[in-house]
Amino acid sequence: MNIQEAVKKVLKIDGVIYRKSVRPEGEATYGAIKPTNSYDSCRLLVFKRGVLQRSCRDWSPTADDLIADDWEIEL
Repeated sequence: MNIQEAVKKVLKIDGVIYRKSVRPEGEATYGAIKPTNSYDSCRLLVFKRGVLQRSCRDWSPTADDLIADDWEIEL
């Protein structure tokens, strides 16, 4: 789905979004985005084997991120 659809859905379930193309099947380490309406902006979360390792504020998407249609959501 596109990023707008993904963000609308994930805000309802308090989850995260990620691009399927940058999280191949079986990938142990991946990044996900936590959309917010707070001053923290969107947060980039880095997971390793499903466990949060670190995060940072102010995720800055690339043009490819904004036009991609491979966004997925998860809790």
